[in-house]
Amino acid sequence: MSGPNAYYDRLTESLTDIPDPVHGGSGYFSEPSAELDPNLFDGTHLKPNIRDWILAALREFFLATPGFDQWAEVWLAGSGITYQWKADRGNGDLDVLIGVDHAQFTHRNDRYAGLTSEETAKHVNESLRAALWPKTAHTQIGDRTYEVTFYWNSAHGVKDITAINPYAAYSLTRDEWTVTPPSLPRDVRSLYPDSYFETAAEDERQAKQLRDAYRFHSASLTALAKGSPAWMNHATELRSAIAKATSLFDSIHLGRRQAFSPQGSGYSDYANFRWQAAKENGTAQTLRQLKEVGATAQQSTDIALYGQVIDDAQTALIKAALWSSK
Repeated sequence: MSGPNAYYDRLTESLTDIPDPVHGGSGYFSEPSAELDPNLFDGTHLKPNIRDWILAALREFFLATPGFDQWAEVWLAGSGITYQWKADRGNGDLDVLIGVDHAQFTHRNDRYAGLTSEETAKHVNESLRAALWPKTAHTQIGDRTYEVTFYWNSAHGVKDITAINPYAAYSLTRDEWTVTPPSLPRDVRSLYPDSYFETAAEDERQAKQLRDAYRFHSASLTALAKGSPAWMNHATELRSAIAKATSLFDSIHLGRRQAFSPQGSGYSDYANFRWQAAKENGTAQTLRQLKEVGATAQQSTDIALYGQVIDDAQTALIKAALWSSK
């Protein structure tokens, strides 16, 4: 079976319960602590064993790409190394950013010479997610568990992390602060205008509406004869709701990149506020789950029709360029 019916068949197989969201998944609005995380810092200096462990993990990952210490600078960044580390967010978050001198990297690793810095970053980040993230997703440091994630930053030079307006950045390469954590008021919400909160509330309303539509059409499909006109109508509406949820999630999540760009204003930027609010009020959780249902259905459809998941155009070009350079 081909065409939309093949997708609808896989969609009905991919349906899962989307529960009401749990609020409180972001420390962005939390009251700052008087000190930095003592599991990570002695005062304001990163503990040597933390620095050594992260750099060793990256050097091991990049064994097949020579010259790591010549083309990379590594930072810890984000709220986990600021005075807002103490918020009740489940596991702690540690973001490791890899700044890359692209010219030096391709000089030492010429199989990547045919790729742009953005294409290289896409390829390496996918490899990091697949091979390194699972090893560091539940890392015990002191009395707390941390989710340590790694990102290859393609947008700026190796010595210019300040161009992306980080909230805080500690250079593991140099063992010093590049951007020190800011001092914040106890009521962090007072820093943001009412219009920001109104937009977040509208995002939450839309996410709830899409979740309710998903539930209604999912339930209707199970009560109708498969392939009947009414069944097809509900399947079409369900697909539409998932597509809208995917679009809204990407707008909120990917839009955050604008905040950490030369055109943005970093941590306090509206685009970052919108994402953090979406995490706190459960909007991000709901939209991500709806998106995943659609992605699972599409992958299953690809496998049923073509025997494998079909890469997007950019990924296919990257794979072709790397294959031809072997």
